[in-house]
Amino acid sequence: MKRRRVFATCLLLGWLACSSRASAQAAPNEVRSSQYYAVHSSIVVALLASGVTTHYLFRPSAGADFGWFPGDTSLRGRRSVAAAELSNTFIGLSVAEPVFTQLGRGANAHFANFGVVYGEAVSANLLLNGLVKLAVRRPRPYTYAMAEADDRDAGDRNVSFYSGHSSTAFAAALAGSLLFAESAPDRVSKLAVWFSQLAFASAAANLRVRAGKHYYSDVVVGALIGTGMGALVPALHGGHYAPEPTEYLAAGGGLLLGVGISQFVPLIVEPPPKQSAVEWSLTPWASAQGSGLSVQGGF
Repeated sequence: MKRRRVFATCLLLGWLACSSRASAQAAPNEVRSSQYYAVHSSIVVALLASGVTTHYLFRPSAGADFGWFPGDTSLRGRRSVAAAELSNTFIGLSVAEPVFTQLGRGANAHFANFGVVYGEAVSANLLLNGLVKLAVRRPRPYTYAMAEADDRDAGDRNVSFYSGHSSTAFAAALAGSLLFAESAPDRVSKLAVWFSQLAFASAAANLRVRAGKHYYSDVVVGALIGTGMGALVPALHGGHYAPEPTEYLAAGGGLLLGVGISQFVPLIVEPPPKQSAVEWSLTPWASAQGSGLSVQGGF
């Protein structure tokens, strides 16, 4: 386990070093060198494989649970299968939209350059998230209402911190929006991408809380790290795009809409279990020395 973590960390550092030497723009329209595509395509595959391994191969035991963030403890025992399934839909939209938006402009050199940068942002985020999950081993909120024997995916119980859905969605939103905006054909399409991307990302993140998969702190930290990764990777590839004020407004509007819709859409959410009332029982008993009544119960 420790060796794999060291290897994964070295892989991340090596990726940072290679990306920092990338040229000109994050996703230019010109064809880059064959060496660039070979190196960075290999990095994407390595990061993705390592990330998938950390998420699905290792099944950690429970670590410490912490309730330092406001509202976290109130979520213990919450569970909603419908919310979990809907969050999967939104993260799928968040990750797929940038790809199809760029592909709509043609399968050309720009799309290839976008694919390299976008792929590195999402896969590097996946690996980092997996490493932190294995290190922290925080039990998910729903585990307080479900015995391990009743959990169909017991190996997924202790990887709550931090939210992979939130970090992935926001990494895709930031990287996808920045890469599109640096060469967008017009302002309207640019604003539309910012708006929709942040709406999908925030909806996916908020639904993880409603599903009982994550605490508020898991989602907030995941969104911040994903945002940072989505902005960092294009910058390491030479991107220096600065969003306009209207783009920040569009992103903020999408963020609020995503949270609002995902919060008020009707879903079956099982509330945290209430402490059961104390029960006492009175039963007769008999022995060779005599007979009487047995009182059983507890506080």
